[in-house]
Amino acid sequence: MKPLFLMTSATNTKFGIYTAEERLEQMLGTIASIRLRAPTARIIMFEMAGRPLTEDQSKILTAHVDNLLDFTGDDSVRGLYDSTDNWDVVKNVTEVMCFRKGLKALIDAEQLGDYDRIFKISGRYVLTDAFDIKFYEEYKTQPNIVVARRRTSQFPYSVTHVDHQYMSRLWSWPQTLTTEIVGAYDNILSYMYERLSQGGYCDIEHGLFKFLDQDKILEKDLVGITGNIGPNGARVED
Repeated sequence: MKPLFLMTSATNTKFGIYTAEERLEQMLGTIASIRLRAPTARIIMFEMAGRPLTEDQSKILTAHVDNLLDFTGDDSVRGLYDSTDNWDVVKNVTEVMCFRKGLKALIDAEQLGDYDRIFKISGRYVLTDAFDIKFYEEYKTQPNIVVARRRTSQFPYSVTHVDHQYMSRLWSWPQTLTTEIVGAYDNILSYMYERLSQGGYCDIEHGLFKFLDQDKILEKDLVGITGNIGPNGARVED
């Protein structure tokens, strides 16, 4: 199997408890864990913070990944970053907006055809012993979108109008479904704006549950990723 990891990153951000230097080190840890547990994988990084990478940061990251798509100069990214101090809105809307744009760019450039499975991984988190690349080679797994087991929403139903969620730190799909995944992200972004306009809210996790094709989902108790969340450093594991 030829795996591709798409790693999302926000190195220079005003949100969260970690400095840019700490975030950079954590992202290098993410990359190292992929190289260790999926040594044949290619890694493409999507940088999507509201502040651009420095020259030194860019040199360090490009030395460790196979490709870097930098969205920090995108007007929509900067505009959203400067428009509000709501961390949740900025993080979730920016990631959906940039991830769909990055996927479309890779499709247009015909850079995905050589890969069997595409993993979305959040920068700063690391793969654990629970991650087994061989699991994804099994014939029952290959056709499916693989996610960590669904979780009940932490929000009242009136906020999101979605009662469950799929964690987005690590999930994957067969490359043949990439166009479908782009469509799901189109729907998630539209739904995010719809909920905000109506005084509600929807994040990536609830959006994935609402718009991924449930007939193609394979839920796994642990997909094998751990790390500390940005707002308060709490340890999480999926």
